[in-house]
Amino acid sequence: MSNKPSGRGVVFKPYVQDQGWLFPPTIGELIPAQHKVRLINEAIDGMDLDKVLSTYKGGGTSSYPPKMLLKILVYGYVEKVYSSRMLEKACHENICFMWLSGNQHPGHNTINSFRKHRLSNTVKDVFAQVLLLLVEQGYVQLKDYYVDGTKMESVANRYSFVWAKNVARYKASVLEKVAQILAHIDELSSQEDSPPPDPGGPGTKTDVLAEGEQPLSDSKAVREAISRINSRLDSEMPGGEDTKPSKSQAKQKRLAGKLPKDHLPKLEGYEEQERLLGGRSSYSKTDVDATFMRTKDDHLGNGQLRPCYNLQVGTEQQFIVNYTVHQTASDISCFVAHMDDTLGVLDNAGLKLPDNVCADAGYGSEQNYEYLEEKGIEAYVKYPGYHKEQKGKHKHAFPQQALHYNEEGDYFVCPMGQHMHQVGQTKEKTKTGYIRTIHIYEAQNCEGCPLRGQCFKAKAQN
Repeated sequence: MSNKPSGRGVVFKPYVQDQGWLFPPTIGELIPAQHKVRLINEAIDGMDLDKVLSTYKGGGTSSYPPKMLLKILVYGYVEKVYSSRMLEKACHENICFMWLSGNQHPGHNTINSFRKHRLSNTVKDVFAQVLLLLVEQGYVQLKDYYVDGTKMESVANRYSFVWAKNVARYKASVLEKVAQILAHIDELSSQEDSPPPDPGGPGTKTDVLAEGEQPLSDSKAVREAISRINSRLDSEMPGGEDTKPSKSQAKQKRLAGKLPKDHLPKLEGYEEQERLLGGRSSYSKTDVDATFMRTKDDHLGNGQLRPCYNLQVGTEQQFIVNYTVHQTASDISCFVAHMDDTLGVLDNAGLKLPDNVCADAGYGSEQNYEYLEEKGIEAYVKYPGYHKEQKGKHKHAFPQQALHYNEEGDYFVCPMGQHMHQVGQTKEKTKTGYIRTIHIYEAQNCEGCPLRGQCFKAKAQN
């Protein structure tokens, strides 16, 4: 197109696509001075990546510098570019990636291998280096540590669930069928007209269970029972295959042959599902690490169960100090594990513990309070029911929190002024394995109390 004035007086700027430069600029000169890619470059240049370097064995052909690959990955995440193929493409086309890579072009396999094999066990060390930089620059003082969690939905199919209760029920059903078949085989053996074998030897009524063995509970026990049956049947036919088995023996052999074909594979499948569950209530078939969790209501007010991870994040001054990923939906049970990981990151970086920890009522529990007290950290953590107390709404007419407690005498005072002394203790184990001690307090005599009907819970009032 010509850049001469048109009839209407419009003038176009010169456009020469193949114009050469006498003094061509560097790639870095094309990037603005305040661009965020420069911050990422400077931050990673100041890191100590000895832990990452230790993953290289040495020898062979030269490798791409780990700092360069880390810069590409971090900047890619900032720009929401996660695919290794897209990162490879960006190193050819995007000047920011070209500048970070020094105009080198690592392939997608190299990028993915670095992320999967080099960073998988050292990412926390890299994160600690970033945290150390923030502390040195004064952005983080490790004074107030704020913890909160969020459910991150997996890319797995939301209808690919496996429930622990169903697995337990199906496994029990298979074991019951196996036990019935083994009992039938045992009954046929006892009805056999052949002379009784030696006590304790093959042929005794020990096909289903060996002496002192517990009822069938897994595939190993079933295999052992099948092996005992086959050994007994072989001993009853000393001629081997040339000996014609009786009808009873043939039926026993046929029934025993059905177990490894029909029932044992199912049982082993349920055991594998139990292994994948690992104590969880559920998992996804297409992402076995994800657990089905109830997410917050959508715009229509519908809460759904979706395959998720529970991401716990600790911050200070809006900077992320640490993060952990959990397979448990409850925040209260993730707190100790998250704090242990956080204290480990701080210790590896040579940093002090936070002075205070702040969290909402979803983290309030005796175990968590005790943990922070042992670590010497001040807890600003609400307990469950805190907001209800502030509103003064209670289901019970006389909640425990409303009763006066005398610390010296170790007794509560009921609404009628009677002392309620401790009469015993009981232990309770939580899902996290923590042992709670529950103190039981009772009044001496409630007979004739006008408030008895409002505070007494027992159905049979003696």
